[in-house]
Amino acid sequence: MKYYYRAIALCGFISLLSSISPAISIQPSPILIVQNAAEDLFNSGLAKSEAGDIPGAIADYTAAIAINPNYAKAYNKRGIIHGRYLKDYPAAQADFDRAIEINPKYADAYYNRAKVRYLLKDKPGAINDYQKAAEFYQKDGKTEDYQDAMKHLKRLEQ
Repeated sequence: MKYYYRAIALCGFISLLSSISPAISIQPSPILIVQNAAEDLFNSGLAKSEAGDIPGAIADYTAAIAINPNYAKAYNKRGIIHGRYLKDYPAAQADFDRAIEINPKYADAYYNRAKVRYLLKDKPGAINDYQKAAEFYQKDGKTEDYQDAMKHLKRLEQ
Protein backbone atom coordinates (compact mmCIF):
# COMPACT_ATOMS: atom_id res chain seq x y z
CA MET A 1 0.00 0.00 0.00
CA LYS A 2 2.89 2.30 0.82
CA TYR A 3 4.24 1.89 -2.77
CA TYR A 4 0.82 2.62 -4.22
CA TYR A 5 0.76 6.04 -2.51
CA ARG A 6 4.31 6.77 -3.64
CA ALA A 7 3.33 5.97 -7.25
CA ILE A 8 0.30 8.26 -7.01
CA ALA A 9 2.42 11.01 -5.45
CA LEU A 10 5.07 10.61 -8.16
CA CYS A 11 2.44 10.77 -10.92
CA GLY A 12 0.99 13.90 -9.35
CA PHE A 13 4.45 15.46 -9.12
CA ILE A 14 5.21 14.67 -12.78
CA SER A 15 1.84 16.09 -13.79
CA LEU A 16 2.58 19.24 -11.83
CA LEU A 17 6.03 19.59 -13.41
CA SER A 18 4.74 18.96 -16.91
CA SER A 19 2.19 21.72 -16.51
CA ILE A 20 4.93 24.10 -15.40
CA SER A 21 7.59 23.35 -18.01
CA PRO A 22 7.02 21.85 -21.43
CA ALA A 23 10.59 20.57 -21.35
CA ILE A 24 9.58 18.08 -18.65
CA SER A 25 6.54 16.84 -20.50
CA ILE A 26 6.02 13.10 -20.54
CA GLN A 27 4.34 13.35 -23.96
CA PRO A 28 6.47 12.35 -26.96
CA SER A 29 7.44 15.16 -29.30
CA PRO A 30 5.28 15.33 -32.47
CA ILE A 31 8.45 16.09 -34.47
CA LEU A 32 10.11 12.94 -33.14
CA ILE A 33 7.04 10.84 -33.99
CA VAL A 34 6.98 12.21 -37.55
CA GLN A 35 10.72 11.62 -38.03
CA ASN A 36 10.43 8.08 -36.68
CA ALA A 37 7.54 7.37 -39.07
CA ALA A 38 9.54 8.69 -42.03
CA GLU A 39 12.59 6.67 -40.98
CA ASP A 40 10.49 3.52 -40.56
CA LEU A 41 9.11 3.97 -44.08
CA PHE A 42 12.63 4.62 -45.40
CA ASN A 43 13.88 1.38 -43.80
CA SER A 44 10.87 -0.46 -45.20
CA GLY A 45 11.72 0.93 -48.63
CA LEU A 46 15.28 -0.37 -48.28
CA ALA A 47 14.03 -3.84 -47.35
CA LYS A 48 11.53 -3.90 -50.20
CA SER A 49 14.14 -2.74 -52.69
CA GLU A 50 16.54 -5.48 -51.58
CA ALA A 51 13.72 -8.04 -51.87
CA GLY A 52 12.94 -6.89 -55.42
CA ASP A 53 9.63 -5.19 -54.56
CA ILE A 54 10.35 -2.08 -56.62
CA PRO A 55 6.79 -0.63 -56.59
CA GLY A 56 6.63 -1.16 -52.82
CA ALA A 57 10.00 0.51 -52.31
CA ILE A 58 8.95 3.52 -54.41
CA ALA A 59 5.71 3.77 -52.43
CA ASP A 60 7.56 3.68 -49.09
CA TYR A 61 10.16 6.27 -50.13
CA THR A 62 7.38 8.49 -51.47
CA ALA A 63 5.44 8.15 -48.21
CA ALA A 64 8.59 8.97 -46.20
CA ILE A 65 9.06 12.10 -48.33
CA ALA A 66 5.39 13.06 -47.81
CA ILE A 67 5.96 12.92 -44.04
CA ASN A 68 9.36 14.65 -44.19
CA PRO A 69 9.78 16.69 -47.41
CA ASN A 70 13.43 17.37 -46.46
CA TYR A 71 14.46 13.70 -46.28
CA ALA A 72 17.40 13.82 -48.70
CA LYS A 73 18.29 10.13 -48.26
CA ALA A 74 14.77 9.10 -49.31
CA TYR A 75 15.00 11.24 -52.46
CA ASN A 76 18.39 9.71 -53.24
CA LYS A 77 17.19 6.12 -52.81
CA ARG A 78 14.03 6.76 -54.82
CA GLY A 79 16.18 8.34 -57.54
CA ILE A 80 18.33 5.21 -57.66
CA ILE A 81 15.23 3.08 -58.21
CA HIS A 82 13.88 5.43 -60.88
CA GLY A 83 17.18 5.23 -62.72
CA ARG A 84 18.44 1.68 -62.17
CA TYR A 85 15.21 -0.31 -62.29
CA LEU A 86 12.67 1.86 -64.09
CA LYS A 87 15.07 3.61 -66.51
CA ASP A 88 13.14 6.83 -65.83
CA TYR A 89 16.20 9.08 -65.94
CA PRO A 90 14.38 12.43 -65.78
CA ALA A 91 12.54 11.33 -62.60
CA ALA A 92 15.81 10.04 -61.16
CA GLN A 93 17.55 13.33 -61.88
CA ALA A 94 14.70 15.28 -60.28
CA ASP A 95 15.08 13.20 -57.11
CA PHE A 96 18.86 13.70 -57.04
CA ASP A 97 18.39 17.43 -57.70
CA ARG A 98 16.07 17.66 -54.70
CA ALA A 99 18.43 15.64 -52.46
CA ILE A 100 21.27 18.03 -53.36
CA GLU A 101 19.03 21.05 -52.84
CA ILE A 102 18.29 19.79 -49.32
CA ASN A 103 21.91 18.82 -48.60
CA PRO A 104 24.42 20.54 -50.91
CA LYS A 105 27.24 18.35 -49.52
CA TYR A 106 25.55 15.01 -50.25
CA ALA A 107 28.28 13.16 -52.16
CA ASP A 108 26.18 10.09 -53.00
CA ALA A 109 23.49 12.24 -54.62
CA TYR A 110 26.11 14.00 -56.79
CA TYR A 111 27.60 10.63 -57.75
CA ASN A 112 24.20 9.17 -58.66
CA ARG A 113 23.16 12.29 -60.55
CA ALA A 114 26.43 12.12 -62.51
CA LYS A 115 25.50 8.63 -63.71
CA VAL A 116 22.05 9.81 -64.77
CA ARG A 117 23.40 12.93 -66.46
CA TYR A 118 25.76 10.77 -68.47
CA LEU A 119 22.86 8.55 -69.57
CA LEU A 120 20.93 11.69 -70.53
CA LYS A 121 23.89 12.74 -72.72
CA ASP A 122 24.85 15.65 -70.41
CA LYS A 123 28.58 14.95 -70.30
CA PRO A 124 29.58 18.37 -68.84
CA GLY A 125 26.98 17.95 -66.07
CA ALA A 126 28.21 14.43 -65.34
CA ILE A 127 31.81 15.63 -65.13
CA ASN A 128 30.83 18.43 -62.76
CA ASP A 129 28.88 16.05 -60.53
CA TYR A 130 31.67 13.47 -60.39
CA GLN A 131 34.05 16.28 -59.40
CA LYS A 132 31.72 17.39 -56.60
CA ALA A 133 31.19 13.82 -55.42
CA ALA A 134 34.94 13.17 -55.37
CA GLU A 135 35.53 16.40 -53.45
CA PHE A 136 32.99 15.52 -50.77
CA TYR A 137 34.09 11.89 -50.55
CA GLN A 138 37.66 13.04 -50.01
CA LYS A 139 36.60 15.54 -47.31
CA ASP A 140 34.59 12.78 -45.60
CA GLY A 141 37.53 10.36 -45.70
CA LYS A 142 35.69 7.90 -47.97
CA THR A 143 38.75 6.79 -49.92
CA GLU A 144 37.16 3.99 -51.97
CA ASP A 145 34.22 6.17 -52.98
CA TYR A 146 36.63 9.00 -53.85
CA GLN A 147 38.71 6.68 -56.03
CA ASP A 148 35.60 5.34 -57.76
CA ALA A 149 34.32 8.85 -58.55
CA MET A 150 37.77 9.82 -59.85
CA LYS A 151 37.85 6.71 -62.07
CA HIS A 152 34.55 7.73 -63.68
CA LEU A 153 35.66 11.33 -63.95
CA LYS A 154 38.91 10.40 -65.74
CA ARG A 155 37.00 8.23 -68.22
CA LEU A 156 34.68 11.10 -69.08
CA GLU A 157 37.49 13.63 -69.42
CA GLN A 158 39.34 11.55 -72.06
